[in-house]
Amino acid sequence: MSRRLLPLLLVFASLSALGDDAALFSLYKTGVAPIIQGTCIGCHASGGAARSTRLVYASGSSTSVQEANFNLVRSYIEANIKNGSQYTFLNKGQGQGHGGGNQLRRAEDVQAIREFIDAIALTLSDADEDGVTNDLDNCQDVSNADQADLDQDGKGDVCDADIDGDQISNTDETAQGTSPDKADSDGDGVLDGIDALPLDASESSDRDGDGTGDNADAFPDDSAETQDSDNDGVGDVRDAFDDDPNEFEDTDGDGVGNNADVFPDNSAETQDSDNDGVGDVRDVFDDDPTEFEDTDGDGVGDVADLDDDGDGFSDAQEIADGTNPKSRFSCGSCPFSFDVDESQAAQPLTDGLLVIRHLFGFSGDALTSGAVAGLADRASSEGITSYLTDADAELDIDGDGESKPLTDGLLLIRYLFGFRGDALISGAIGSDAERDTAEAVEAYIKARVPAF
Repeated sequence: MSRRLLPLLLVFASLSALGDDAALFSLYKTGVAPIIQGTCIGCHASGGAARSTRLVYASGSSTSVQEANFNLVRSYIEANIKNGSQYTFLNKGQGQGHGGGNQLRRAEDVQAIREFIDAIALTLSDADEDGVTNDLDNCQDVSNADQADLDQDGKGDVCDADIDGDQISNTDETAQGTSPDKADSDGDGVLDGIDALPLDASESSDRDGDGTGDNADAFPDDSAETQDSDNDGVGDVRDAFDDDPNEFEDTDGDGVGNNADVFPDNSAETQDSDNDGVGDVRDVFDDDPTEFEDTDGDGVGDVADLDDDGDGFSDAQEIADGTNPKSRFSCGSCPFSFDVDESQAAQPLTDGLLVIRHLFGFSGDALTSGAVAGLADRASSEGITSYLTDADAELDIDGDGESKPLTDGLLLIRYLFGFRGDALISGAIGSDAERDTAEAVEAYIKARVPAF
């Protein structure tokens, strides 16, 4: 290749990204059109001196005029190239066989026309030697004598990044399993490039992008749900009972749906057979709407029982005395003792530990392990739990209305260890305590610790 053609080839190659026709037209407009409109049009126009020649131009600068003149000049030059006289157009302009003499007196005009002719010659060459000239070759740099063009986009299959024209590259189609040479791989009438599920003939859209096509998706606009097994309008992911159309929610997680659960926020209760507002689990008399509790376990409900706690003192008497009618240890002469394990002594690492563990909610072996004296008469975890549960009001040492491990439990174990005064109560008195002095706490505990 000559040194003269190399720069032109580089320029033309960059322009050819738009296509040969567009590249040539660009060269024509910038280099040749000004010469024709400024010089040649004087004679080579309708009514001009050269009106009978093959080159009669239209005057003007509109796109349509430029395209008409371009096509005329290009056809003329291509015919000369094919006849072996490539530069006839240039030679005539310089006066050879030209009635108007030399009209290309400027070197830059000669260069512009020469480059345009050379560019046309390039398009008529056969760069890939496949027998098809560049101007007709749909893959100028890759040999393809058959000129196959599946998608009819003007780009031959061998150099087309998207052979089937489905808006997905051949590489991406191979990676995702669709066919690079079949625009509609699943044959559903939707091009692979716009088909959300190009391998599923029954689906083409997936609005929520969850991977399940809209036809099969019970919730096509909710990416978190796809199925509704019980057809209740609530997706299986959210539906706690996906096989029960009457239920979908279980707020308290007890296995009974909110619609059937009389106590949807209480995992310990689900039914209220007698409709008294108390769940059957807690209701000792679940078939009697007037009763639900039997404090002393004598088979008579507290409403009807005159002595709820069975301590020998009537409820009316206990209320009058200011004691608790539901605690057998809360009465004027009740024998409650902090000797929890009945070992004949109240000790910090047995009785004190049992109380504080109980208030923390320990039961079974966790309650009694290592905390029962060797000679204890009350040694079982069941017996101790029952004893302390019944005496819950007595365990409220500071009198704040609640029995708690880090106040009442701590006060007891400190007392049994011998703490007195501020060392006994510091940081261990409830905010609403009635007994908030060391003296009051000491007196309360002392009255309930056996003196042996």
